[in-house]
Amino acid sequence: MALFLIYFSGLQGNSCTRVSYPTRTMCVLQGTSVNISCTYSHPPDATLNSTYWFKWRANQEPSDLQSDSEYEGRVEYPVEETGRSTLRITDLRVTDSAEYCFTFKTTYFEWKGSLHGTTLTVTGLRVEVTPVATVTEGQRVTLTCITSCPLADKPSYIWYQNNGPVTGSENPKNQLVLDPVGLQHAGNYSCSVRNYPHLRSPEETLTVQCTMSILHHTSSVSDWLNLPSLVRPP
Repeated sequence: MALFLIYFSGLQGNSCTRVSYPTRTMCVLQGTSVNISCTYSHPPDATLNSTYWFKWRANQEPSDLQSDSEYEGRVEYPVEETGRSTLRITDLRVTDSAEYCFTFKTTYFEWKGSLHGTTLTVTGLRVEVTPVATVTEGQRVTLTCITSCPLADKPSYIWYQNNGPVTGSENPKNQLVLDPVGLQHAGNYSCSVRNYPHLRSPEETLTVQCTMSILHHTSSVSDWLNLPSLVRPP
């Protein structure tokens, strides 16, 4: 994990004012919570007056997230020891994807946060079916639970068919392979990550096409004709 240090030069004595973000980028699931942390220091002869977090917006002055209407009721600053700060955002939304920075004020210095902080990406889940969503019985079908970025905690994925969990589907991989696919696999599929079964992806429908054999009589010979038939989810 990379450690990103921001230093401010031109300080008194041998003391150093700095803000350090241990994590530069984070990818978190929509609807969950996230903790973004940092450490900071300032000259011992300066009294700390205030601290807060803000969402980086180009050409705008920093504004305390706790006063931002977009985050009303969703932002906390848990109590930390001096020199540490944590931003907690709950009920994450895709629109929360942004860069978050920490700032503080002392008796004679204000950390402007003009350099980079931690970039948060909030992602939902969606199901992708390959090769296509309508297949023929006996083919290989792969369902993939897709996010817009790699989730930070590398979770296990759970699959659902027609709102019921698929037996044995939980695993660290984000794919469900049906090989060969059968008529029983036709249905509506969704996925979730472990510990968040209520945060499922939208459903994707898999239609399985079977082959029906019908005896066709002619004047002199009987032929078997194969006619396609679709099996759709209930």
